[in-house]
Amino acid sequence: MNAWRLRLRIPRLQLHARSIEATQYVESPSAQLQEFLVKLGSALLSIGTAATDIQQTLKRVSIALGSPNAALIVFPTLIFVGLPEEKETRFEVAEPWGGEVRFDRAARVYAVVDRALAGTITAAEGIEAIEAIVAAKPRFRMPLRVLGHGIAAAGVGLVLLGADPLSMLYAFMLGVLVGIAKLLIKPGTYAAILFPILTAFALATIVFAAASQFPHVVAEPLQVLVPPLVTLLPGAVLTTGIQELAAGDMVAGSSRLVSGIAQLLFLAFGIIAALTITGVPASVALFSSHPPLGAFQPWLGVVLFSLGIFFYYCGPRRSLYFLTLVLAVAYGGQILGAVLVGSVFSGFFGAFALTVVAYLVQSVRGAPPAVVCFLPAFWLLVPGATGLIGLTQSAAGTDIDASSLTSLVGSIVAIALGVLSGTALYRQIFRVAPARWGLRLV
Repeated sequence: MNAWRLRLRIPRLQLHARSIEATQYVESPSAQLQEFLVKLGSALLSIGTAATDIQQTLKRVSIALGSPNAALIVFPTLIFVGLPEEKETRFEVAEPWGGEVRFDRAARVYAVVDRALAGTITAAEGIEAIEAIVAAKPRFRMPLRVLGHGIAAAGVGLVLLGADPLSMLYAFMLGVLVGIAKLLIKPGTYAAILFPILTAFALATIVFAAASQFPHVVAEPLQVLVPPLVTLLPGAVLTTGIQELAAGDMVAGSSRLVSGIAQLLFLAFGIIAALTITGVPASVALFSSHPPLGAFQPWLGVVLFSLGIFFYYCGPRRSLYFLTLVLAVAYGGQILGAVLVGSVFSGFFGAFALTVVAYLVQSVRGAPPAVVCFLPAFWLLVPGATGLIGLTQSAAGTDIDASSLTSLVGSIVAIALGVLSGTALYRQIFRVAPARWGLRLV
């Protein structure tokens, strides 16, 4: 009997670690390189990128365009660029373009970054591209944007507060009013500085007064009040500040953290002031319920929130699908975390999943850069709307949640650790992934 031998050849899986160092494409820097780096850094600051990430990006761009020894210092609103070839160090103050981040602008800024890192754009061309981005009009007109703000308010009410259809309608109408006011107020003025606290006070006064006069119509005031304020919440600022502190950027991290806490306190103060004036009992006005785990309605809210954010912040073409995917992953990760470790640290799982998926999908054609997905996702995660609710309840002296402040701090740290862990994992994926995948280094 002949012995048959079955030989199986299993292909070897060979993982080759790629270098994360930038490639120098230009032998000597052009005269416009310093100006380009300043403008590019200012653009990245204006769209909400962390100072640590901006410094790394500018360093890689300076290497690619011929100046590997550039000296860079980045703060949340200020950037310094010094080149060995230049006698003077340039700096620029960064202010958000047009008052708020626009996703269409963010996508175009990162397209300039990609071209600079690939050496397919000169410094002079980069300056022209940045100036064109600044001058570009919003992708959507004002009526569609304010409609989107209202839809986002209704969606976040359904996701985080389990709002009923009537409360969602009220939140939608108030969200439209807030959206109109945000687009009409000129950035950098005193009106813009006082806008969060005045808006919180005005909306809270209206909602609490309606709740006292018509308790059966406005049964749970926070379902109507908090959703229109969602785009004023500093969830991304707080988390980015902790992330920068963890990365060793003490100045940027601490200043951003203080700014976020102050903004959150201003919003809470406006609500408490309205509560005092209207005389509504805090236990009634500040009571909040949450949708049960496994409910279908919150997922519908995620879709509505994504659609509203897409319209209001002028999302790039075809970015709605990817934005919805990332928001669903973030919310699903948070739900999973709540089951495994409780609500306080559930944000770690949501932020971890959000970070990995956002960085992976940004390389797909038509997908927005990761920073576009981070901003709305942080509003869904604690310390977004739920952080404001807990802080307001504690300031009002209610016994609804005695550990609100502790939970808020724990949630911020958990989300920041989730972002750091997700970024670290993605960098390892980048190192072993084939170059044809086109992953963007972060």
